[in-house]
Amino acid sequence: MRLPTGPTSATQRAPLGLIRAKNMKRKDMAVPVALVKTGFFRLWAGETFSIAGSQITYFAMPLIAVLLLDAGSWEMGIVAAAGSAATLVFGLSAGVWADAMERRRVLQAANLARALILAAVPVMWLLDALSLWVLVTVTFLVGALSLLFDSAMSAYLPKVVGKKQLGPANSWMEGSAAVGEVAGPGLAGVLVHAVGAPLAVLVDALSYFASAIALRGLPRAAPEAPDGPRTPHFKAAVEGLRLLMRDRIQRPLALAAAHFNFFTSMFYALYTLYVVQELGFSPVVLGVLSAAGGLGGLLGSTVASWISRRFGYGTPLALAYAVPGIAGLLVPLAEHQDRFTALVLVGLSQFFWVLAVVVNLVMSETVKQTLVPDHMLGRVTGTVRFLSWGVEPFGALLAGALGASLLGIRSTLVLAAVGLSTSAIWLLIGPIRGLRTLLDDEEPGGLPTTAATGDAALNETT
Repeated sequence: MRLPTGPTSATQRAPLGLIRAKNMKRKDMAVPVALVKTGFFRLWAGETFSIAGSQITYFAMPLIAVLLLDAGSWEMGIVAAAGSAATLVFGLSAGVWADAMERRRVLQAANLARALILAAVPVMWLLDALSLWVLVTVTFLVGALSLLFDSAMSAYLPKVVGKKQLGPANSWMEGSAAVGEVAGPGLAGVLVHAVGAPLAVLVDALSYFASAIALRGLPRAAPEAPDGPRTPHFKAAVEGLRLLMRDRIQRPLALAAAHFNFFTSMFYALYTLYVVQELGFSPVVLGVLSAAGGLGGLLGSTVASWISRRFGYGTPLALAYAVPGIAGLLVPLAEHQDRFTALVLVGLSQFFWVLAVVVNLVMSETVKQTLVPDHMLGRVTGTVRFLSWGVEPFGALLAGALGASLLGIRSTLVLAAVGLSTSAIWLLIGPIRGLRTLLDDEEPGGLPTTAATGDAALNETT
């Protein structure tokens, strides 16, 4: 599971995955009344439809490559790199477009376009014209549209719920991702077994149509642009990059996420190939194991807001970066184990990996949406995607090269897992490790000017 921005680190006193729910107050689990009064839950429903369908595609596409197209390590690296390669081409521009256009329409258009493109996979399969390059093209185009969608969504959410409710709202949004990860892989395993992987992708196309319909009733949200003439496209893109690099809070989050995602792409470029060929798992078993990650995500979305209130934002960020690397080591350890032990190890790996990432996503998105000015949110989000997702093609291609010859698949997975854990260093060497609160959490009158540039309330954690 990749990171669009930076993760959150759990405190030394309460490591992620060992936090006891009984220490949480009831209000941490309750639905905020303020969210009910907005159109948030229509937005949440649309996102849940989309994510559940997307999980089917994430599950089915590698299986199409492995089982139908006989892809090896190098070919799997190419397919994995295609979606992220779109970030290098459109990463900065997507944020500019999201800031320049009415954001609800951007979300709807991106959903409809993704639906049509994904529908090409089963059509090409039925025509006996499906090839590796069709998969690469579809993955690239869907990746580009997903980048535009995510940039617009990150900027649209604060307009729907207000900055005060961003923490709970992001928890619900990541909760929907976790629900999708619970339901999606299990459903995908059944669908792939029943109708084949290409036809299973059609369900994702339908989910994007459903998501577009759910968004129809939401309010429009044009960006709040400052007075003056419209900024040229290239200059606007550079402004997002400049703001990010000058912000002492957002910069380490983005760099840590890029580090993390490079090694994540290495790991998952070979993950499906490894568990299918080396561990002998069927698509149904693979779906059940992926659902274990969804359960971890549900737990993560439940406790994320509580963690930030109890331990702050800084210290929990570094641990959340380290945990997935430790969890990832369980996958290569599953080789040469009996079948039950191998299933348990891979399931635990998925559970703790996604738990940490979801806690990270909730907290890092809240930090960004609170501190970055509205008219810059799309550009900053696009820039973060450009940096953190743009490295993924290189990680995936490196994994393909190492897995095919130099190291082998198992050793490449170990290398990627170790690299993942080192991404926490970015958060340990900068001021973000002392980030306890966001000023907006405590100032009912809104954000002070300093908060808009990333100077949040910094206090050293004890």
